[in-house]
Amino acid sequence: MISVRKLSYIYSPKTPFAKQALSEVDMEIEDGDFFGIIGSTGAGKSTLIGHINALTRVQKNSGTVIVDDVDLSVKKIDFKKLRAKVGMVFQYPEHQLFDDTVLKDVMFGPKNLGLNADEQKDRAKKAIELVGLNFDEFAERSPFELSGGQKRRVALAGVIAMQPSVLILDEPTAGLDPVGKRDIMELVLRIKEVCPTVVMISHNMDEIACYCNKIAVMSKGKCVGVFSPRELFGCKELIEKSGVGLPLVTQAAAMLNAAGVDIDPAILTENELVDALVKAAGNA
Repeated sequence: MISVRKLSYIYSPKTPFAKQALSEVDMEIEDGDFFGIIGSTGAGKSTLIGHINALTRVQKNSGTVIVDDVDLSVKKIDFKKLRAKVGMVFQYPEHQLFDDTVLKDVMFGPKNLGLNADEQKDRAKKAIELVGLNFDEFAERSPFELSGGQKRRVALAGVIAMQPSVLILDEPTAGLDPVGKRDIMELVLRIKEVCPTVVMISHNMDEIACYCNKIAVMSKGKCVGVFSPRELFGCKELIEKSGVGLPLVTQAAAMLNAAGVDIDPAILTENELVDALVKAAGNA
């Protein structure tokens, strides 16, 4: 689905302010992946995902990025074809809202694809309902009068209405309380049923461990490797090298194990922790 080969990128090249943001990054994202990208601030995560939908262009002789059959390293890109394949939701996506009604805002993408008015509205209606908003109640409301959580849902609907096969999320739960974070991630799982491939940047290791099947670790512009959650969070040396922390659930499990509770210290999710505690209590 997505192939990144020897991708490098320099900000402000050939100036005194030149900065190497990416250095020969190799990565494969397959159809159906829930693919996490992690790393400390400045590791190159946002620059990398910017290349996947060509918001950041591949520099000459600096590698290749291919999405399906669209080569993003060529000079002329079919942006309409690419935008139909790859949808991107920025950090604080509510800032992407701009039109005077929810319906018009969500219809903007389908309109740019050249669909007729009926198709635009049909896609918008399905997308608004998919993100958990009642169409009749919200369609004619101003998006700027909604709550923060509702705005985020409308922004997601605007991307989903394009019916992309790849959804890119940059810190999708940033600024939300724990209940809001859980709601958004459960919403992303529903969206994944119609948009099969999800790529997510997050500093929240609990979300990464719980939802992703593959995790790319970025460090100083390089991809350290791509791992399963258990491979990554089960390797102390790799965690320390990448500059990221363990999921809070894993930290709690390790502390309980050290205190004498007979549970696996490498537990990754809340459900696993609950099951392990129930089992340990039964064996006590």
